[in-house]
Amino acid sequence: MLFRDPAVGRFYKHDSPYTYFTSTQLHLGEISLECSRAGASAVALWATQQLLPLTPEGEFARGLANGRAAALDLAGRLRNDPAKRFQLLTAGPPELDIVVWKLGAETPEVASQLAQRIFAACATRDLHLALVELPLAWFGSAAGVSSGNSDSSGLVTCLRSVLMKPEHLAWLDRIWDRFSASCAEVLGE
Repeated sequence: MLFRDPAVGRFYKHDSPYTYFTSTQLHLGEISLECSRAGASAVALWATQQLLPLTPEGEFARGLANGRAAALDLAGRLRNDPAKRFQLLTAGPPELDIVVWKLGAETPEVASQLAQRIFAACATRDLHLALVELPLAWFGSAAGVSSGNSDSSGLVTCLRSVLMKPEHLAWLDRIWDRFSASCAEVLGE
């Protein structure tokens, strides 16, 4: 993705343990959708696919399918949580290997604090999620808070998982166990 105006960077905020910043100045290469990856990588992938087109039976396609299957599984576990503690960003299944969800809480502030605490607890268990601030309105009327309780920014900190490795599908039970233990620790269950 290319942007003519680097000022769009103010719309992209993230906090991930695996990213770093080389400068305090706004730098699209560090905060864009590509984040810490070099822009040439995207061009190299495109050029490779022009020369060697993807096929549904290929190893790369199987890896992508496994990543999406892991995302579907994780989304299903979050959606079917008996305590209804989580709300997914999308009403339907994930389209890719990315799952974003917020914590159910009485206010966006409390939901954000819980997400940050669970994020930290997961990291102590070698489960590395990411945090993302999103408009509460993106979660629709079922966001779990009344409009009178919304903070002035209208943002809520959410948890995000990218299940891009083919192995994530086989690891999902372990991932879920670590996530569940972190939730139990933070939520006092």
